[in-house]
Amino acid sequence: MAGCGLGYLVFSWSGDQDLQTRPAPFSAQASRSAPDLIETTRITRRRGRLQELDLTQDHRLPSQGSPARALLVGHLSTVGDVEVLRQIERRLDALGMDYDVSPYTDARLTVDRSWLDKHRLDPRRYTHLIVICGPFTPQMAVQHDSIFGRFQHCVHIGVNLTMVEGLQDFNPFEVLLERDSDRTVRADLSFLETPEPMPVVGLCLASPQREYGARRRGDLAAQRLRRLIRDAGVAFIELDTSVPVETNRFGLSSGAEFEAICRRLDAMLTTRLHGMVLALKNGIPTLAIDPVAGGDKVTRQAQELGWPEVFDADAASDDDLAAALARCLSPEARERAARIRDAAVASLADFDAQFAAALTAPADPALRADLVPPVGRMQAWRKRFKAWKRARRNRRP
Repeated sequence: MAGCGLGYLVFSWSGDQDLQTRPAPFSAQASRSAPDLIETTRITRRRGRLQELDLTQDHRLPSQGSPARALLVGHLSTVGDVEVLRQIERRLDALGMDYDVSPYTDARLTVDRSWLDKHRLDPRRYTHLIVICGPFTPQMAVQHDSIFGRFQHCVHIGVNLTMVEGLQDFNPFEVLLERDSDRTVRADLSFLETPEPMPVVGLCLASPQREYGARRRGDLAAQRLRRLIRDAGVAFIELDTSVPVETNRFGLSSGAEFEAICRRLDAMLTTRLHGMVLALKNGIPTLAIDPVAGGDKVTRQAQELGWPEVFDADAASDDDLAAALARCLSPEARERAARIRDAAVASLADFDAQFAAALTAPADPALRADLVPPVGRMQAWRKRFKAWKRARRNRRP
């Protein structure tokens, strides 16, 4: 491919074989005198046949003497893709070559506001097309013809690609530095990226808790914590204390699993009592927002333990929460959490005796005389119907 200069590719079909590629005899010198508009054809497979489509849109060549400029393209759909992209950007910066970035799909433009919409690019500005990461096939070139159809004059360089088809059959690149193909395998380039370290926090949110009625502030508290995570620039892992595993939003099935993750966190952010308690139990500083207006069990538990970082969802400011998170991420907070844990365990030393004594207490049904009020005839029939349905369901194999 190195000898084809700025040549474009012609796809040919040979019997029942896959798509073949060959460089057109188009020298660099010839490219300077070529007309501004190069008419090419695109081959696509549809319902088992090949069709030839005319592409007469932008294939204008850069003017003679234009400075080198690269367009970096790819799926850019995973954090690994973006890490490899950053590697290429740094190398281009070091080499003094200007560049722009444009993902295959418009939905990815929100990843980085500096990325450009491929439909708005002027191909004449670019001398190099660098394709980064992911699998690459002839069908992808056809699918993304707004890139591969309009930038055929550019030097094509493939970086960190998985070439799905054999290189004898498909290789549209002047230079291919693939991750893997039928000729070689390289370590993924993301190994070279060293991102900035950041704290890891847990996020554990309470369920709606309808029993608190108009005092519920769970949604507000959750919004406050999510905004804090976004503004603080920390990584987070969302956790759930619900069991059985079928009801757990993140697939945790036991306290042991929950606490194993807790121990690896730098801090816990929570609206749940047990989110706070289980984190402190493992020596992990916790920022809690009580999901009940005026404070309820979360606030009372924190006060009993002597843990200060608990807040009212209505009263706490964003600055209050940011300062609390900073405190939770300090070494002093971890030491204090460990002391809280030890003190809590010590405070429960008499529980065994209290529980044993409770088992000897005599029954006093009068305490529960009004616990369950009598039901009317319609409600009684409804309860009987529910019991019948439950029994029928239990009889099924």
